Amino acid sequence: MRMSVFSLLLLTLFTGCVHKMKPVPLTPYHWQVEYDGGGSVQFNPDGSGDIVFQPKEPKTSGQTFATLLLLKDTVDRPLKNYAVKIEVTTVKQLREATPNEWEVFWFFGNYRKVQGENKTANYFLVKPNVGTELGRVFDETGQHFLKTSELGELQIGKRHTFVIVKEKQSWILFQDGKQIMEYHGEQMPEALYDQAGSFGLYSEDALVRIHSFSYQAL
Repeated sequence: MRMSVFSLLLLTLFTGCVHKMKPVPLTPYHWQVEYDGGGSVQFNPDGSGDIVFQPKEPKTSGQTFATLLLLKDTVDRPLKNYAVKIEVTTVKQLREATPNEWEVFWFFGNYRKVQGENKTANYFLVKPNVGTELGRVFDETGQHFLKTSELGELQIGKRHTFVIVKEKQSWILFQDGKQIMEYHGEQMPEALYDQAGSFGLYSEDALVRIHSFSYQAL
């Protein structure tokens, strides 16, 4: 009998023995740089085993730059439903004046970009001092917000652990062991993209350090 999402998540988080998530090495062999935003992507730059990436620094209020890495396993074998665990630090926001609250690390799930077409993906980000945002991205710069929450707080320079569980139209997010968001989609435009796709690590105008990444298909 298939286990429920909650049972699987609890086993993954607290026992680590049954239905263990698959750790992914943070190497160029496993991660594809989709774009670097005019900045840099470094694998194991200081012997830590981390990925460190940042787009170009914006110089004016009208400029913005982004970096996106895709997990090659999920580019080759796209996933529709999954559990993911990420340990990540948003080291620094790059805008010198007043950074925007969304200029931090983002996670993309169900990312799909067919040749000749624009991207579609689900995403989340936790903002400094203002909570959590879940939504869909599409086309070049399109976004649709699905849910925001006052729970969750990103601290710049602090290492955080996120666990995401997505099954069909159900989506759950934990930060540092505490559940901070749950969403159940309905019909468009309030639905998640329930499509097979890849995982993406994204930065918008921020220096980001990925410490570990693991996942499991559901």
